[in-house]
Amino acid sequence: MLKKTIRKLGYFLPTLVVVSLVAFFLSKAAPGDPVAHYVPPIDELPASSYSVGYYEKQYIKYSRELGLDLPLFYFSLESVAYPDTFHRVILPRERELLDKLVGQYGNWPEVQDYYHTLKNLDTQFFQWPDSIAPDSRINFQRTAGQLFYAYQDTPINSLFDQLEMELATVGQEPFGEHVLSVLTPALEDASDAYQTIKNKATPKKLTQPTFRWHGTNNQYHHWITGFLTGDFGRSIRDRRPVFDKIKEAAWWTLSINIMAIFLAFVVSIPVGVYSASHAEQRPDRIIGFLTFILYSIPSFWMAMLLVVFLTTPQYGMNWFASVGLGELSAEAPFWDRFWERLSHLILPVFCVTYGTVAFISRQVRGSMLDVIQKDFIRTALAKGVPKRRVTWHHAFRNALFPLITLIALVFSAALGGSVIVEFIFNIPGMGRLMLDSILSRDWPVVFMVLMIITVLTVIGNLVADVLYNLADPRTKG
Repeated sequence: MLKKTIRKLGYFLPTLVVVSLVAFFLSKAAPGDPVAHYVPPIDELPASSYSVGYYEKQYIKYSRELGLDLPLFYFSLESVAYPDTFHRVILPRERELLDKLVGQYGNWPEVQDYYHTLKNLDTQFFQWPDSIAPDSRINFQRTAGQLFYAYQDTPINSLFDQLEMELATVGQEPFGEHVLSVLTPALEDASDAYQTIKNKATPKKLTQPTFRWHGTNNQYHHWITGFLTGDFGRSIRDRRPVFDKIKEAAWWTLSINIMAIFLAFVVSIPVGVYSASHAEQRPDRIIGFLTFILYSIPSFWMAMLLVVFLTTPQYGMNWFASVGLGELSAEAPFWDRFWERLSHLILPVFCVTYGTVAFISRQVRGSMLDVIQKDFIRTALAKGVPKRRVTWHHAFRNALFPLITLIALVFSAALGGSVIVEFIFNIPGMGRLMLDSILSRDWPVVFMVLMIITVLTVIGNLVADVLYNLADPRTKG
C-alpha cells in the first residue's frame, strides 16, 4: 500500500504544474487591466503634461509592484526582431505602438528612436504662449496624439502633412514664430525617424525565431511560489489579500458542507441499505420514488420556495431565520452568535443535503444489490448467520467502494461551495466569492480558488486510494 501511495504522490506534481500553467496563462489572457484599479483612467485627469506624466509614473509604479514588468515564464520563443527586454515596456499605449511597428518593419532600434521623438514632440505642446489661439493648440495636440496609435505608412504620412499645415497656420499668429522655432525641429525629427524605420527595415528578422532564457525572476515563478507558500497576492477589487478573502469564505462554505455531508451519509447509508434489503418490495418502491423526486428538484427552486414560504410572515409560516447570517455584532457573546448563525444555516444545509441524500442512497442500493447476490452472502445466510449481521458486516463492507469514490468527490466540492444556494441565502461562502469575483473580473481570486480546488481534488483521489486499500486488501500492492 505504501508503494502505491508513493506512486500516486508522483502524479500530484505534474497535475499541479499543468493546472497551474493553464490557470496562470488564462489569468493573463483574461480581459481587463489590473493596474487600472490602482490608477485612475487618464481620461479623468486634467489635460496637462503634469497629469499625463503623473499618470504614467503611477502606472509604472504599480505595474512593477504587481510584477508586470517581468517576463511571463522561465523562457520564451519569439522573433529575433524583438528585444529581450520588451517585457519592460509597460505603458499600454507605448507597448501597442512599438509592438505593431516592430511587427511590421522588424528593426527595434529605429522604432525605439521614433517613439522617443514622438515623446519629445508631445512635451512641446504645453510650452506654447497664451497668445496662441486655444483651438490651434488643441487641434495640433489632437493630431499629434494620433501618431501614438498609427502604425501604417499612409495614415502616418497623412498625419505629418496635416501637422505641417497646422504649424503654418500657427506661424501667422502673434508669437507664432516662437512656436515654429520649438515645434518645427521636433516635428522634423519625428518625421525623419519614421523615414529611417522604413529605410532600414529588416522584415527578415520577423521570421527568425530565438530562444531566450529568463531565469526564475518571472511572473509565473513568483505566482506559483506564492501559492505554495500561502501568498495568494491581492484582490484587484478591494486590494485585500486573497488569502484573507478565501479564508473568510471557506469558513462558511465548510460549515455548510461539512454539516450537509455528514447528514447526507448518516441518512443515505441506512436508507440505501434498507432499500436494497427489501428490493422490489413496497418499501423499496416508495424509497425509490421519493429519492427520484428529491434528486429531480433543482436546488435553486427549492431554495426560493423555502425562503418565500418558511421565512416570511406574509404567508403565516415564519418558522426559520431569513437570509443572511444575522445581525449580531462580533462583540456579542459567543453562544448568542453561535445559535444565531446556526439558525440561519438550517435551510441552506437542507438545500445542499437533500439532493446528495437521494444520490448517495441510490448508489448504496445499487452497490448493495450487487454484493447481496454473491455466493458468499447466500452461504452465510444458509449457515444461519443473522440477516442483520450479514447485511452490515459482510455485504456493506464489500459495497463500500462507491461510497469511497463519493467521499473523494465531495472532498473537493466541499470547498467549491454551492453558488446558487449561497447566492439565494446571501451566505458569503466560496461559491458566492467565486461568482462575485468573476462578475467583477477579480481574476487573482478566481484562479487561486481554481488552484485550491485542484489540489483538494488530487488529495481527495489520494485519500480514496488509501481507503480502497483499507477496505479491500486485494488492492494492496
